[in-house]
Amino acid sequence: MITKIILPFFFLLIFFCLQDHCLARPLQSSEEPAYQTEITGDIDDQIHQVLMHISDTVELAERPLISMSQLQRRIRDDVSEFVGALRSFGYYSPNITYHIRDEEDPVQVVFEVFTGPEFLIKEVNFISLDPEKEIEPPQPQELGLVPGQRIRSARVKESTGKLDSHLRKIGFPFPRSRIDEVIIDHADHSATIFLAFEPGPRAFFGKAEITGLERVEPDFILEKIPWDEQDEFQAPKMDDLRRELTATGLFSIVEVNHARELEEDHKLPMHIWVRERPPRTARAGIGYQSDLGLEFRLGWMHRNLFGRGENLDLSLKLSEIDRSLESAYTIPSFLRPDQSLTLRAGYVEEFLDAFDSTGVLTSAMIERRLTEELSVGAGVGYRLARVEQFDETSDLGLLFFPGDLLYDNRDDVLNPSQGLRFNLRLIPFLDTLDFNSRFLKSFASLNNYFEILPDKRIIFANRVAYGAIGAESLGRVPPDERFYAGGGGSIRGYPFQMVGPLEDDEPIGGLSLIEINTELRFMVTRNSGIVLFLDGGQAYRNAYPDLTENLLWGTGLGYRYHTDFGPLRVDVAVPLNRRKDIDDVFQFYISLGQAF
Repeated sequence: MITKIILPFFFLLIFFCLQDHCLARPLQSSEEPAYQTEITGDIDDQIHQVLMHISDTVELAERPLISMSQLQRRIRDDVSEFVGALRSFGYYSPNITYHIRDEEDPVQVVFEVFTGPEFLIKEVNFISLDPEKEIEPPQPQELGLVPGQRIRSARVKESTGKLDSHLRKIGFPFPRSRIDEVIIDHADHSATIFLAFEPGPRAFFGKAEITGLERVEPDFILEKIPWDEQDEFQAPKMDDLRRELTATGLFSIVEVNHARELEEDHKLPMHIWVRERPPRTARAGIGYQSDLGLEFRLGWMHRNLFGRGENLDLSLKLSEIDRSLESAYTIPSFLRPDQSLTLRAGYVEEFLDAFDSTGVLTSAMIERRLTEELSVGAGVGYRLARVEQFDETSDLGLLFFPGDLLYDNRDDVLNPSQGLRFNLRLIPFLDTLDFNSRFLKSFASLNNYFEILPDKRIIFANRVAYGAIGAESLGRVPPDERFYAGGGGSIRGYPFQMVGPLEDDEPIGGLSLIEINTELRFMVTRNSGIVLFLDGGQAYRNAYPDLTENLLWGTGLGYRYHTDFGPLRVDVAVPLNRRKDIDDVFQFYISLGQAF
């Protein structure tokens, strides 16, 4: 009896084994994949990339297959995963089919994915779990949830963190937010989102404790704290302080946090921890330009001379055309926290085709930061010099009053990829050795940067500059204060200062200036890149540019090696408007930092 029962099951087991395994034809050799996978349909590149990434059918193609049914299980599992992925993109009614073309070698697996209609955000509702506190919730747009736009799971998840940030911004340091419910309506293809939040107790800034100081005085940090004790807690002010302290250059690490519990009267103790950088820095540099020769630079800096961020910077420059020794002493928080005083002094010698000059100078400049991006400055200076041009020598005693306006929201000072920088400078001059010699020098420049591909892979950089000098005549302006164009920092491809008015093929300078620079910067590897550039410009004899006089243009190719202290620049440029007996076939430049 037992044999009669067991034998049919035994033969049935053998039958399924033969069907599923023993008789299944091999799908894969040891060297080639068993099948190829293709995903088609009305999906964009981003969704296609995601589906390929999450597909087991794609990922396991190199693994040996036992049977066709194993491949079918992989495919069915993928269909379920694809549905979940499409829902995360806001498609809740997708249509996904697949085909296995086992007559081909190798076997072809084809998914057809149709997203179906977009499901749009209908409304966002906020549920307060502490209704006794009257709290104005943020606008949905502030959380990345815009009514009328397609719902995205990632944005819905991120919205709780943004809601917490909003609550911390308005005085609640310990909020808790969550997604309460998301209702998907297939009738009108909409989504209604419910976010619940518990704000926690309202808090006020308490006493600030500072740790980690070695040389910096505690008062230096206390003066920069953007809140007063007992002010309502606002989390963004912690970030403001962190940026402010980092910008001083005194600290390698800055952390601004608060206690986990409130004290009496709802005060929240604050904790500021810093690690100081070594206060002294020595630097050396070398550069080369084919029209100027070698250039050597040495420098020494003490960024915390007396414990309150006082900065002393000494620099020495030696080249074939100029020598200089300069010092700058900066006092931060001068008279007010957002203001600094910079005192400068120096000795400069220049031996150029345009002129020879020897002189000493001193100046004092007060700079005030109006916002994080905007600052203004004003000062006074005096320069005593002797200048020679075309065998004519003049002595100068220039009293000048510089005024400066700067807007800078670039994301990186050394290698920007986004943002812009605008600088306007006005400097009235009066020659105390010749009171008939007075003039107003003005200069404006605008740099902007666009990141075409993320991670700085392709950057489009542009610069325009305009200068003008208001004077009775060109002869009333000293040669070393006139405008010159050409060279590595101006119009590459042309010799230094040789774009503009010439006499006997020697530059004399002008009263106005136009410069245009544009670059496409490509990252090739993690640390290196290439640059295509086009420069143009002209210096003019008169205070108003003569637009009938064509600009001179230069172009070329550059290489950049990116270091921690800025990119190393190597440029080769050719003049597009080459002038006979004036311009060389090409110019070569090596220096540190981007051209602009």
